Amino acid sequence: MFRKITNCAVLANKSNLKCLFQKFSNTVPDSLIESTSTCSQINEQKSLSVTAQILALKKENYDTSVSKKNTEVSDSVLEKPRRTKVSDLSKYLRPGAVTSLYINKSDSLQELLKLGVKFYEIEKNPEAITFILSLKFEDYRDHILFLKDLKVSTEKIGEIITKNPFLLREHLDDLRVRINYLQFKKFTDDMIVRIVEINAMWLSHSTSDIDKRLGFFQRNLFLTGDQVRQLAAKSPKLVTWPLAKVKVNIFALKEEMGFSKEELQKIVLDKPKLLRMDQNKILRTFTYLHTTMKIPLEWIVEMPDILTCRQKRLMQRHLFLEKLNRAQYNPKEPKYIALTNLVYGTDSEFSTEIAKSSVEVFNAFLKTL
Repeated sequence: MFRKITNCAVLANKSNLKCLFQKFSNTVPDSLIESTSTCSQINEQKSLSVTAQILALKKENYDTSVSKKNTEVSDSVLEKPRRTKVSDLSKYLRPGAVTSLYINKSDSLQELLKLGVKFYEIEKNPEAITFILSLKFEDYRDHILFLKDLKVSTEKIGEIITKNPFLLREHLDDLRVRINYLQFKKFTDDMIVRIVEINAMWLSHSTSDIDKRLGFFQRNLFLTGDQVRQLAAKSPKLVTWPLAKVKVNIFALKEEMGFSKEELQKIVLDKPKLLRMDQNKILRTFTYLHTTMKIPLEWIVEMPDILTCRQKRLMQRHLFLEKLNRAQYNPKEPKYIALTNLVYGTDSEFSTEIAKSSVEVFNAFLKTL
């Protein structure tokens, strides 16, 4: 009896569960169940696909970076070494370092060293030092003999090559023609030696160029032949100076300062350096001399050195003399002080010998300005 009741209870529970399941199934559409299942499968497939793509990209990037590193290694280590130009080296090494790399193995450089050539100066020009290092002694031996035949001293030969190393690539025939031209124009041997020693660039100018330049000075300064030779020998650098700058200074002396043709001649022949100076500096000095100090043009013509003085230095020394009642520049009056005394000498020499004071008093005066 008890077993029958139990079995009936179990059957009843199963029947209830079956009914409950059927009831639940009836409340949810079959299409929704199928759709949910399908979406789940699609999302799972998409997730797997994205994961696969990410892994593929990572692998590709890794392969690329490894390949790039291998390429860099091959480029930097396995490629053939490049040749470095001397002109590139000289930018990064201390002065004289480039030459020191070669001098022990080069007879040519050793011979130039004996002449006193300053390689550290030449190295400032990469093209020049490259040219010098390419020379053999035989390439320039005759150039040295040529300069010796002109009576140029050994010391000066070294200076000439230092200032103009490209003189060694000039053809000897051209150099001889340029010397013959000066001789034809009645320059003495002493004049020629002085020109070559002072202006190392002169012999690098063609004969026609030098002839035009000498003609320029003769026309613009109204010079005679003797005066042209005098000017060229006294200031060889002026002859090869940029003529445009020379013209500006000639104009300033004639038109802005008011010197006559004869006065211009005398000023330039006495102090040719003025034609190579900065025009504005000369004008500032002249304005202070002529306007503030009341110095007439005639006195300046007699002592053109005063125009080479810096305006500030001139002002300081003039005001100090003025304070001491010693600013007397007229040569016809007592206690005369030459204008050149304001140009030359140290502050100590000026204070004691010219101003008749002391450098301490002068320095104290300068602090009041």
